[in-house]
Amino acid sequence: MGLWLGTMAAFASIGAASASGLPHLWYLCYVAGVPVSGVLLSLVLQAGIRRLETRSLTGRWIRLVPLLLVIVVIQAAIDQWFYELMREVFGRKPTGEFLRALALNVAVYVWIFIIQALIFELITAMNRAARNARNAEEAREAARAAQIEALRNELNPHMLFNTFNGLSSLVLSGRNAEAEMLLERLSAYMRACLDGADVALVPLAEEIELVEAYLAIESVRFASTPDVRIDCPDDLAEAAVPRLILQPLVENALKYAVHPSRGAASVTVRAARDSGRLLLTVADTGTGSGAAGAVPPGTGRGLSIVSRRLETLFGADASVKAGRDEGGFRVEMLLPLSGAALGPAIRLR
Repeated sequence: MGLWLGTMAAFASIGAASASGLPHLWYLCYVAGVPVSGVLLSLVLQAGIRRLETRSLTGRWIRLVPLLLVIVVIQAAIDQWFYELMREVFGRKPTGEFLRALALNVAVYVWIFIIQALIFELITAMNRAARNARNAEEAREAARAAQIEALRNELNPHMLFNTFNGLSSLVLSGRNAEAEMLLERLSAYMRACLDGADVALVPLAEEIELVEAYLAIESVRFASTPDVRIDCPDDLAEAAVPRLILQPLVENALKYAVHPSRGAASVTVRAARDSGRLLLTVADTGTGSGAAGAVPPGTGRGLSIVSRRLETLFGADASVKAGRDEGGFRVEMLLPLSGAALGPAIRLR
């Protein structure tokens, strides 16, 4: 609106200079009417920029240039038509130079609308930056919630008591190397939960190490090694994933499938490419209860946290699908495939 008011003032000044004084009444009516169509066409341009916001800058402007040219020609034609109409209404002779005046108007309005398009682009970029900042803040809160949840559910006094009991047994039986390894895994797991809390995305290999550290602790608690198979191709080791995204799902699988079956069930953690995206799967072979597609009782909270974190970090680019099939219960997470070292990292403050 401000740009059109400035345009109207410039046109009025030109009219005043041409009339060597105050512009004629018909010219003032023309100047007052021109911005009406200009504002309406500016709204069309802004709507086009918003509609193409998700495209790249190059792709967006490839589509905006034809729209911009159409808008410029329409505004230039309306301008000249209204100019001639005001002259006729006030008894002035027509100029008879419609096409020449139209070309001159196009040369003027193309710059006006280009400036407006750049302003709209700037506003859109600022809105996008503000939206990304809000998403980053939500991601920080979701990550903190996941860390607290993991500590509360796993590193509770009962679990620590059993873990240290196991460590004591290993030391007393002379199995010092195993005790040292277990202590290192417990330390690694606690560090992963508490340290590096300023990073929301980590390499998949680091997330797998966290799962392995958790499994080492579980093997002490239940005096047996859970049957968990991890399939992570080397070329996906650096794929960026949210911190603590696999451990809650592995925990659910052990709690509701492996332990109730006394070790008869197994869990598989798999990473794969799917149409240029990263597919993470946590599946168990437990029979459980309920119909196909049903979510076992007690797993809903963990799945809800996982879904909320993925939505906060990636929006519509990520999805979670969970349900029971003939082989057991399966959770599939589909998220953008990118290297942990590519682009600016999302960090928690």
